[in-house]
Amino acid sequence: MAAIELITAAVCPYAQRTHMTLIEKGLDFERREVDLADKPAWFEEISPRSKVPVVKIGDEVVWESAIVNEFLDERFPEPPLMPRAPFRRALARIWIDHCDARFVGDNHDLLFEKDQARRDELRARVAANLRYIETEGMAKLSDGPYWLGEALSLVDLAYYPFFERMAALRHYRGVEIPDDCARIRAWLALMAERESTGATMNGDAYYIERYAKLADAA
Repeated sequence: MAAIELITAAVCPYAQRTHMTLIEKGLDFERREVDLADKPAWFEEISPRSKVPVVKIGDEVVWESAIVNEFLDERFPEPPLMPRAPFRRALARIWIDHCDARFVGDNHDLLFEKDQARRDELRARVAANLRYIETEGMAKLSDGPYWLGEALSLVDLAYYPFFERMAALRHYRGVEIPDDCARIRAWLALMAERESTGATMNGDAYYIERYAKLADAA
């Protein structure tokens, strides 16, 4: 089999998703870091949207993190990271889409919002999102410690990088996980123990420093 190459950037949560997936799959791969502020020509040639992550296996080149992760799960089926039942797979995709379509956007908007009144609105929305994830997502999808039950899935890997980056929201915008989100707190503690988290995570100080100019300018 051709070597697996991950084109990535440490700061990018979407790239961290795929980095974690490769580790959870137990795959050998070469990691190639890209400076997103100074992208090399070779990267622009293989990344149609000029974004990370990109996974390259021989002539197979795949981009967009959610798609990359499903590709990896299908191409290397053990251990499985998506449910086998079609309806459960659909639910997994629905919650991954919720992360990308709603959760990420509100977090981003709050971090970069300049107007104080609008910040208050967005802070309330972020809290509501967290409670929605707690009650309509984790609590209804399974009794297990992970999103879909006893085993880790692509849903867990889709969300975790954005929770890691909430360190910046906590520091600059005073966002905390609500006290009534016990499942989220327990899940984060469990995710912190995984090898894929330890191998890819950056500490709070990294994100606080990385987002300092953007948050302070807002």
